[in-house]
Amino acid sequence: MLGFAAAADAQQAAAAARFEVASVKHNLLTTGGDGEVTIEPTRFAARNTTLKRLLFEAWQTPYAQISARHSGMAWIGADEYDVEARASVATPPAQLRLMLRNLLTERFQLEVRTGEREQRVYVLTVDKGGAHLTTARSGRSIERFHGDLSEFANVLAVKLTIPVPNAGTPGVPSRASGPAIPVLNKTGIDGVHDLAVDLQLDQSGDTFTLWQRALREQLGLRLESQRAPAPFLTVVHAERIPAQN
Repeated sequence: MLGFAAAADAQQAAAAARFEVASVKHNLLTTGGDGEVTIEPTRFAARNTTLKRLLFEAWQTPYAQISARHSGMAWIGADEYDVEARASVATPPAQLRLMLRNLLTERFQLEVRTGEREQRVYVLTVDKGGAHLTTARSGRSIERFHGDLSEFANVLAVKLTIPVPNAGTPGVPSRASGPAIPVLNKTGIDGVHDLAVDLQLDQSGDTFTLWQRALREQLGLRLESQRAPAPFLTVVHAERIPAQN
């Protein structure tokens, strides 16, 4: 009986997680980017941000593992929204994410299916020499990033699918790694970081090799290919225009 009571209490606590005030608006001035997200102890804010990015922030599911049930919902990765939400007291990040889940569920009439499935993934870990998350100051191909390493892992999953210019033959890209593979953050490093990576282009490296070398030499991180359980999230239903207060 105690187990059932504890589970019921947890469910009630999750349902009660609400922002004191919140606004969610459809932004018609789309930028075509990933938007800007700010997370503070009493505030969550997003500008020009897709629902897909908001789902990541709320559930921490890798981008490559977030999908819609049918093609008519492709807008979740294209339409952009502005969110401004405030809590009454300082709140831990995990609780803020739970509050964001409830907010998205209410305003978008959201229905999602979540779970895990074993598949090929890349695991972002600390290299044997230890992490040194300093920023590159110069170079021909600087990639800049601001956020936590779970967000950085999502960015890497996308970057690994994009061919980069070949230094030896202008206009000829290096090989990319194919469809997006989830990158899971297993570094154990918390906090927000300002990172800059110089890809140091050469004539022979494929996209994965270029990133792997840059991660190890410049940040003290590495990617390991594994088969492991990876979380997924499927959007079953969502309203394109969010409800107001």
